[in-house]
Amino acid sequence: MTRDPAAPDVVDVFAHRGGFFRVLQETERSQTAVMTIAPGADAGPEEQHDGDQIIYVLEGEAIVRIEEREHRTGPGSLVTIPKGVRHHVRNPGAMPLFLLTVYAPPEY
Repeated sequence: MTRDPAAPDVVDVFAHRGGFFRVLQETERSQTAVMTIAPGADAGPEEQHDGDQIIYVLEGEAIVRIEEREHRTGPGSLVTIPKGVRHHVRNPGAMPLFLLTVYAPPEY
């Protein structure tokens, strides 16, 4: 994704609630996206990225597995996943999980 210089620098994150995955902003060195995961679902298969990833939980509950350790998180939780580390996100809750994620450098 190439950054459009006319694109806004400020995005209403909550306007994108409900979509599975959407990239909102991107620069040469970072990419910001939002993701909604249905109750009982997950983000897909375990992943490893070529850069760092930061996850910020906006709504709902998440279980984030980093390598072999699981972390139960909720609104306001910030999770940092270093480059090359295996991880997986799932929603154990009864309501949708809505999160913001930052990739550095861009991943998708």
